[in-house]
Amino acid sequence: MRVLAIGTTGVNMKLLSAALEKCHKEVGRGRLGIYFVEDELKKEVDWVTFLDSDDYYWQERAWREAVARSISRAEDGGPENAILFMNLPYFRKSRFFPAVDISVIRAFKPDVLITLIEEAHVIWRRIQLREEREKTGAFLRLKDVFAWRTASILLGDTIAKALGVQNYVIAVKHPARTIYKLAVEGARPRFYLSFPITHVRNNAEARREIDMYRATMHQRYIAFDPLTMDERVLILAKRRGNTAVIEAGDRWLLPPEVKPAVEDEPELYPMEIPVDQVEEVLVDIDNIIRFKDFRYILQSDAVAVYRPFMNKIFHRGVFSEIIYASNTAHKRLFIYLPPEDKGSGMESPFGPWTGTVEEDFEKFLQAIEKFASRFSAG
Repeated sequence: MRVLAIGTTGVNMKLLSAALEKCHKEVGRGRLGIYFVEDELKKEVDWVTFLDSDDYYWQERAWREAVARSISRAEDGGPENAILFMNLPYFRKSRFFPAVDISVIRAFKPDVLITLIEEAHVIWRRIQLREEREKTGAFLRLKDVFAWRTASILLGDTIAKALGVQNYVIAVKHPARTIYKLAVEGARPRFYLSFPITHVRNNAEARREIDMYRATMHQRYIAFDPLTMDERVLILAKRRGNTAVIEAGDRWLLPPEVKPAVEDEPELYPMEIPVDQVEEVLVDIDNIIRFKDFRYILQSDAVAVYRPFMNKIFHRGVFSEIIYASNTAHKRLFIYLPPEDKGSGMESPFGPWTGTVEEDFEKFLQAIEKFASRFSAG
């Protein structure tokens, strides 16, 4: 299996590669070839000079040559399974580059492309800390990081279409096993986990219950989880004068039983972001989160919905995902709707055309397992 992995600068690809290598060893599939285009590039050019150059054609040429050398190393090493990591695109002083040479990438013969994403504020802070140490002249506003991620996803889709392969967008805080099985094994089925978030965020009991459901699904299946990125903390960040402050404890990420492939460095927190930079992105934050979650639904075989009326509350985000999965993405739906979530005299709003609706959690899991078994049989 040949995997092309792209993402913006600041996504912690080295940590991810180590986690994927560990997964590969655990399943006993021999050596996993890991190659980084930026490592090859930095062997031949001064990094700051490369980024700041006005010679666009030289930048393109240097990038092509670095990609070619990386692919040559993969060919010479001869591993059956290999992952080629690269930052795409580069971003410097409000400019994206280079134009991607598909012919060079095609020589790698990738079977799949994955676009790696991480919270914008985490990348912003990570780059800021690196700049304090290395003085490369990098400066980004928070909104630049959001735009950069969108450009990376778009570029991933463009490359994938040109190569005739699938582009999977996935947050690096998913479990390493999930990313490995998706990218290297091409395993199925893939589920999107839909569950209440906003209205239960401060409800410890509800969060524990939801996390138990999430842990169960992550341990059994390949699951795209919306809370492998928690950018809603930007809305909830405490204000101290002209600064928005995010503490590590503010985040709602994976359940304690599930280890992410990449974890935030402790030095990132408390994270202080100028309020004006936060306010620039808040107008679009819900749309940005929705775009990411809907992309996960498109990449899934089915959507597993947990308690859309939890605590007798109409959870708008969950219902938007149900409607999108059913009407736009045409995905199978499995919905857990226990009796206590229904109001007095309330009937289920889900007709038989919606999907499988179960009042009992074990029957809900059994229905999902029955669906999953079809893929195993295939």
